[in-house]
Amino acid sequence: MYTHELVFLEEVASDREDLVAEMVEFLRTVPGVTAVDHVDREAVLITAPAVPAQRLSTALRRQWEKSVKKRPPWMAAMDRAFRTVEELTGFTRDGERLIRVVDDELTHVITLDHRFGCEPDEHLLLAGAYVRLHLPDIHHQCVLEHRGDLSDEASLGEVVAGRMLPALNALTSVDVILERLQNQEPIEVGGAYRLPEIRLHARILTARGRLTEARDLYQIEFDRDQPRHRPYLLRQLAELGVPPVTTASEPRLSVEQEATLIAWHTSTAPLTDRLRELSGLALEGTRESLDELWAWLRDSRDLLLAEDAEPTLGRSYYGVLAGGTYAAQAPFDPWYRATVERVTAYVGEVVIAEAPGTRWGIGGEGELGLTRRAGTGLLWRVLAIVHTAFGAPVEEFDPRELRRLAGDMLRWVDGEPHNQVWITR
Repeated sequence: MYTHELVFLEEVASDREDLVAEMVEFLRTVPGVTAVDHVDREAVLITAPAVPAQRLSTALRRQWEKSVKKRPPWMAAMDRAFRTVEELTGFTRDGERLIRVVDDELTHVITLDHRFGCEPDEHLLLAGAYVRLHLPDIHHQCVLEHRGDLSDEASLGEVVAGRMLPALNALTSVDVILERLQNQEPIEVGGAYRLPEIRLHARILTARGRLTEARDLYQIEFDRDQPRHRPYLLRQLAELGVPPVTTASEPRLSVEQEATLIAWHTSTAPLTDRLRELSGLALEGTRESLDELWAWLRDSRDLLLAEDAEPTLGRSYYGVLAGGTYAAQAPFDPWYRATVERVTAYVGEVVIAEAPGTRWGIGGEGELGLTRRAGTGLLWRVLAIVHTAFGAPVEEFDPRELRRLAGDMLRWVDGEPHNQVWITR
């Protein structure tokens, strides 16, 4: 059983992985330390029952101060990389970047960052070319990124001289950048005119006093943004003097989201009715009925697949991150999403019956869920588990998985309100 825990800041563990490894090895030599387990990039568990924490901390601090003064070979390689870029471009080094001031509004920037590779003694170089615009606030936009081996100086030279510098040289002023964006041409080499370019386009138009044109672009950003971010965007536009964008009656919702939420309220009953028709189950709205539904799903994949139903909700309602790893492993075929929506509607029916006042809502990341005192996503949770029922061996089949989910939902909607935005209508 460990007696001490050492936790490094994430940025330290990432940027100085070598020093962290050195501290782990040093700990193994400290008298009284019987075991050291580097369990995570940031965390080290230490077994040293006879060593007070203060003594261990003091020894570590002294060793760290000695080690941090050393310059490992990769630092010298980074210095050579900076010199290579300086010689090729004529840019001036400014900390961990090189810059060229074009005029009062525009600066060209090249950044160089070191990263540890997956293999021992593997060192990567991340190089990026950016434009920095002063409008009068500062905006950065990527022009080109490169990832390569730190020891491959020839490759870095080819990328900088052959691709980065020509791309930056073509962007001679903010007006030139604006002309490109007006034609919906991306700033990033090989990229596309997407949301980062749209945001920059809108900001330049605002700085030029073309507020009506800017408003149309900000409308695109608002509609694509997450509900949790929209209040900030609306405040920003008011401060910039941009005409108001169109919102739903609840300003954190887009018009499309509000319409979808209204439609979902009216479509849950037809969805659950169709589930009753397909399954032949009564599905009377109790938690016990969820066990019957879950058992039916186990042998129903072919039936559901043959029905070829279409989902009614877009990808964004499943959550921006699709609920994390478990949901990301689930299929996303139309028939599967249609099944998930029906099951979600019925689980919601069960929860609402047991917790009156619970309503369907949209979360801070645009996901469909339930809210009462607190809110929680449901659609992505159902997405994550339904496929595990299909054809599961008897010994691996959990007969109460769906009922357990409903129980979790009941606890969560009755929990303490938290900072996540939940919107109902």
